[in-house]
Amino acid sequence: LPTGGSRLRSAAVQSPWGEDVARGRYAGHPGLVYPRRPHTFAELLTGAQRWAHRTFLVQGDRRISFGEFFAAVDAARGRLEPLGVQPGARIVLLGYNSPDWVVALWAIWALGAVPVLGNRWWSPREAEHSITLIDPAAVITDDPTVRTDVPVLDVADFARCFDGFADAPPALPGPDGEDDPAAILFTSGSSGMPKGVELSFRGIVANQQNVLVRSRQLPHLLDPQAPQQVNLVCTPLFHVGALATLLTQVITGGRVVLNTGRFNPGEVLALIEAEGVQRWGGVPTMAVRILEHPDFDTYDLSSLRAFPLGGAAVSPVLLERMARRLPQLQGRGLANTWGMTEGAGFFTVAGGADLTKYPSSVGRPYPTVELSSLDPDEAGAGEVLVRSPTVMRGYVGIEHGPVDSDGWLHTGDLGHLNAEGYLFIEGRSKDMVIRGGENIACPHVEEALLSHPDVVEAAAIGLPHPDLGEELAAVVVHRADGRAPTERELAEHLRTIVAYFAVPTRWLIREQPLPTIAGEKVDKKSLAAEFN
Repeated sequence: LPTGGSRLRSAAVQSPWGEDVARGRYAGHPGLVYPRRPHTFAELLTGAQRWAHRTFLVQGDRRISFGEFFAAVDAARGRLEPLGVQPGARIVLLGYNSPDWVVALWAIWALGAVPVLGNRWWSPREAEHSITLIDPAAVITDDPTVRTDVPVLDVADFARCFDGFADAPPALPGPDGEDDPAAILFTSGSSGMPKGVELSFRGIVANQQNVLVRSRQLPHLLDPQAPQQVNLVCTPLFHVGALATLLTQVITGGRVVLNTGRFNPGEVLALIEAEGVQRWGGVPTMAVRILEHPDFDTYDLSSLRAFPLGGAAVSPVLLERMARRLPQLQGRGLANTWGMTEGAGFFTVAGGADLTKYPSSVGRPYPTVELSSLDPDEAGAGEVLVRSPTVMRGYVGIEHGPVDSDGWLHTGDLGHLNAEGYLFIEGRSKDMVIRGGENIACPHVEEALLSHPDVVEAAAIGLPHPDLGEELAAVVVHRADGRAPTERELAEHLRTIVAYFAVPTRWLIREQPLPTIAGEKVDKKSLAAEFN
């Protein structure tokens, strides 16, 4: 082989990453695994020193190189060490997207602790519940209203850590075992308050390896002299998809551009043009608002080469509009993914060719993902089960979760596989609404409504929405001997209990009882028809 080929082959031999999948065992049950994979954080970051002089994080006027980031992690770890946090202890990270949030995350790992990524959009009640559930050693937050008995640090203080440069990644311990917890994220679940999803190191690595194998970005295959990939991240970093994207860029040397504040389509268009963004993933709602922005045609978006969608159903109409307004995405640029927090990221992906063939499919499974169907009907549709190393360890504080003894995650989504292995999601078996990519547990909203003194019955339901995918509606029955509460009163009551996105936007307030079906369950189908 030529000299360059010899170097590449040598690098491949030394790489901890492999492409081949084999049958194996993990977490006490069989499944598909990569025999060659990173087993520690040090192996996960193999080769990352190549990126030291590249820009890593961009937000507003802040531009931070990998070398500055590496040094900042060491400095941030030094700020946390006086707390006496023991390996395996939990530290809550509750904040909006920022470079300081990112360095705090890695500093927690550098301590050997487990980062707990709280949802910054929680109501005070949800935040208090979740922090109590986790029983952390400390909390790092930008929310001045957080009250807890453990030490509380300000995320903004970590900005002072960015004053050095290191040629190599920081030394991160462990984990002792691949199945040890590496992060906790939250999901609305099917009912009640937020649930803590405990992800193992194995799960986080397997999700990364699946994505890198499928996208041909394994570190030893990358050319350090090739142009840097620029990624725009607008979804919260405490969501599993954005966290996965962040980890991928540390491994592959990509640039992460963060917007400021909440999603603003005008800001996003400007960032794509100014930063030469090549890849931007988001939920369908974001794509709709970008395409409908009045200044869309005034921006140069020619750098954009990939726009994967996920977090909610993607309609073929939206995909067609995206391909028409952003013609460079036709072919390989568009993708639809399906996954969940309980799976550390992504289960399936449909690329451009897949979407041309089956526009309504969420694609075929990633290499280590096995799919099955529980109790399929005559058409083959049943609850979708997933087995993969990426599947969570379980819910914090809940003994019996949705993962059975054979490792199958009962997703609560209904769907079927065709003869070619493409998955089609057809609905949900759990009482959930997905509004703009945010999961809303209807029973949680109903419980909050019932805590209002004038309410005797309540039903929360999802209605189709052209922009958000679904919107939340509520039917409220008030006391017969009392006055009817107004929509505004009910909304203000909810805002003290649930996150802002879980406050209904459409209402029916009445004295008539809710209709029921067999078993005295509320007939939500007939209630939804009342909004037509």
